[in-house]
Amino acid sequence: MQKQYGQVPAQPPIPLSALSQPLVINPGRLRRALRTLKGQFIALAICVAALAIIQALMTSMAYVRSADDLDTINTGSIPSVNAAQAIAQYIEDIDAKAADYLATAGLTQLAPCSLVGTDRNPGPQTVHDCDNLNIDAELVLANSELFNAAHNVTYPGERTAVERITAGFEEYSGDIAIMRHEYDLAASKTDAQDPHLQKARQAYQAANDVLQKTITLQPTTNASGTPVFNEPAVPLCTAHSNTVTDSSWMLGSIEDNISCLSEINKTHLDSAYNDTISFLGAAVTGTLLLSIIFCALLLFVIWRMIAITHRVINPALTLALIVSVIFCANAVGLFSQMAGQHGDFGQMVKDDYDSVYFAAQLKRYGTAANADESRWLIAMAFNDQAAADRWYQDWQANTAQVRSLIDRAQNNRTYPEEDQPLRDMQANWQQYTNIDTQIRAKATDTTNPARIHDAELLSTGDSNRTFDAFSNAVDGLSQANQGHYNMTYAATRGALMLYVALSAILFPLLGLAAVGGIVLRLKDF
Repeated sequence: MQKQYGQVPAQPPIPLSALSQPLVINPGRLRRALRTLKGQFIALAICVAALAIIQALMTSMAYVRSADDLDTINTGSIPSVNAAQAIAQYIEDIDAKAADYLATAGLTQLAPCSLVGTDRNPGPQTVHDCDNLNIDAELVLANSELFNAAHNVTYPGERTAVERITAGFEEYSGDIAIMRHEYDLAASKTDAQDPHLQKARQAYQAANDVLQKTITLQPTTNASGTPVFNEPAVPLCTAHSNTVTDSSWMLGSIEDNISCLSEINKTHLDSAYNDTISFLGAAVTGTLLLSIIFCALLLFVIWRMIAITHRVINPALTLALIVSVIFCANAVGLFSQMAGQHGDFGQMVKDDYDSVYFAAQLKRYGTAANADESRWLIAMAFNDQAAADRWYQDWQANTAQVRSLIDRAQNNRTYPEEDQPLRDMQANWQQYTNIDTQIRAKATDTTNPARIHDAELLSTGDSNRTFDAFSNAVDGLSQANQGHYNMTYAATRGALMLYVALSAILFPLLGLAAVGGIVLRLKDF
C-alpha cells in the first residue's frame, strides 16, 4: 500500500463545554515562569505598558480638568461680573446727566459734545442737549449689558437678580421719559416753581428711588403674601456692606440687585479659583509621583537588561527613558507653573482680573460720586435742603470708597503699563475733589443771584472734564491688566490643550517603545 506524506491527521473537535470554561491561572506555573529571565522581562513589559496607560489617563485628565476650570473662570463668572459693573456705571451716569438735564437750561453756550459708547460726532451742543443725547445712548448701552447678563445666567440667584434689574430698569426708563416729557411742557425751563418743571423733578426723584431705594414693581405673591420668584432658593448677598436675607435684596433697589448679581458671580469666581489652586497642588504631587515611578521603572528595566545581556545600549529603551524624563519634567513643570498664588491662575485671577474688577468698582463709585454732585446741585436749585444734605453725605461715602480703591490699585501695581494710569488717576481725582469744593462754595454763596448758574457752569465744565480724565485713566489701568489677562489666558489654554494631546499620545508610545525594546531581547533568553 502506498504511503501518503504531508497529511496531518484530523484532530477531534473541541467540545463546546471546554470553550465555556473560565480562564484559570495556575499559580504554580506562574511562579515557575517568573523564575525565568524571559518571564521576568515579560512581567516588566506588562508593568511598563500598564503604567504608561495609567500615566496617560491620569495626566491628560488632569490637564482636561485644569482647562475646564480655566474656561469656567473665563466664561462662567467674569462676563456677568463685568456686565453688572457696566450696568451700574451706565445707570449712575444716566442719573447724573438726568439731574444736569433739569438744571442746565440756563447754560446756552455751545460746546463739543461726545456721545458715550460711540465715535459719532453730533456737533456743538448745549449742556442740556448733549445730556439729552447721552441719556438715550446710555439707556441703549445699559440695556445691551443687561441682555448680556441675561444670556450668561449660570449660578443660583443670577436669574432672579437679572429679572429684578430688568423690572427696575423698565420702571426707571419710564420715569426718565416722564421727566423729559414734563420738562418739554414747562413754560420756563429756568423757573424752579414752574408746575411742569416741578413734576419733571418728581419724576426724576421717582426714578432715583427705583435706582437707590426700592423697585416699585414687586413680584407676585402667593396666598400667604410671600413673593414668588422663578428660583426656589437664592443665596444670601451683601448689598452695600450689609448682609441681608434672601428676599430683602430681591425686593430692594436696582443698585441692590446689581450689587448682588456682581457678588454672586465674584463669589463663584473666587471659589472656582480656590478649588483650582487646590487641585493643581494635588496634580503637581500626583504627576511628580507617577513620573518618578514610570521613569524609575524604565531605568530599572534598562539596568536589568544591561546586567543580563551585557549590551550597554538598548536603543528603544534608552530613547523611551530619555523622552520620558524630558516630557515628565515638562508635564510637572506646567502644573507647577499654573499652581500657587503666583502661578498662571493666580496671575490671571488675583493680579490681572482683580485689578480689572476693582478698576470697575473704582469707576462705579467715582461715577456715583459725580452723580451725587449733580443731584446735590439740583436739590439746591429747587431749595430742597433735606435732599441736598442726603446727596452730600452720599458724596462723602462714595469719595471715601474711591480713595480706598485708589490706594488698593496702587498697592496692587504689577506691570509698568500701570504706572501712567495710576499717576493720572491720582492727579485727576485730587483736582476733581478740589473743583467740587469750589462748586459747593459757589452754589451756597447767597450774595450771588446767579450762584446756581455759576455752580452748574463749573460742574458741567471743568469738573466734568476732569472727571472724564480720571475715568479715562481708570480705563487705561483696566486695559493694561485686561491685556495681560488675555495673554495669560491664551497662553495657558494653548499649553493645556497641547499637553492634553501629548499626554494621551506620548505616554502610550513611550510604553510601546519600551515594550518593543524588551521583546526584541527575549530571544536571548
